[in-house]
Amino acid sequence: MDKLIRNYYDGFEGEPEIKFIIGADKGERTVVSIWDGYFDDIMRQFKPMDSGWEGLAYYYHLAIGWENGEPWEIPNICSALAEFQIIDPNKLEFNVSGEVLSVICDLLATAIKENKKVWIDKD
Repeated sequence: MDKLIRNYYDGFEGEPEIKFIIGADKGERTVVSIWDGYFDDIMRQFKPMDSGWEGLAYYYHLAIGWENGEPWEIPNICSALAEFQIIDPNKLEFNVSGEVLSVICDLLATAIKENKKVWIDKD
C-alpha cells in the first residue's frame, strides 16, 4: 500500500500536480504530491550552463521526461539531489516552496540510502 503525502497539494485540487514517487514498481511506495506552482518555483532557480541546460533542468525546460504523461524515472538520483541542494530557499517566491524543496531533498537522500528508484509524474 502506498504512503501518500498530500500536504503540498491540498487546496490546489484541479490544478496541475507533480508527484515524486519512491519505492518499487509495485507495492510499498511513498508518493509526495506537490502543487505544480511550488515545483515550478523551485525549478526556475536552475540556471543554464554555458553549454545549455543540464540535469533535471534539461528535462524540465525542454518539457520531456515527466511531461510525457507517464511516470518518469530519475536517471541519476545523486546528481538530482546535488542540484536541489544548491538552490537557495530564500530566493523562492513562495514560502512553502522552501518546505517542498526540503521534502524533495529528504526523499532523494532516502532513496539513495535505501537504494530505491524515484519517479516524477505530472497529473
